[in-house]
Amino acid sequence: GNRKLYKTDIITKNGFDCNWSTLFVGRQFNLISAIEVTNYAVKYLENNPNVNNELILELAWEQEEVKVDHILESIVSDKSSEDMKREYHKWLYSTMKEVYTNSTDENIFEEIENIFSIFHTPENMYDFFRKVSDAFYYPHDSQNTIKELVEEFLEDEKELIL
Repeated sequence: GNRKLYKTDIITKNGFDCNWSTLFVGRQFNLISAIEVTNYAVKYLENNPNVNNELILELAWEQEEVKVDHILESIVSDKSSEDMKREYHKWLYSTMKEVYTNSTDENIFEEIENIFSIFHTPENMYDFFRKVSDAFYYPHDSQNTIKELVEEFLEDEKELIL
């Protein structure tokens, strides 16, 4: 469908590093295109000319989505689930920050809803999403505005990353 694709600079401009695991998680949630991964591999080889990793070399040439994902998976196969969790939170933080920065009060709820579904309604967002929904549907009963709730969420996310 009309899913918004991101660029990896959404990660780096928040001061997080972008690595192969970041790309892997980004692809898992369909946040970046396969081409974005290939471009990253090309840049990586330009910056690290002595790298002789077959997988990375292959990735720099590969355009086919399924293959790109397969190679990427091999590259990160030694990473821990802790590593992956951190990458997940980098994406969650960065996409939410984007929403926070670029949304109007009118469309912010819809944008948050969208992120909630992009990340397959994660449990760590339930509480936040419930509060945001309450603030949206019952603004007079809510102690916080949606933007304030997002600020709080972003702070919590950042702690999980750093």
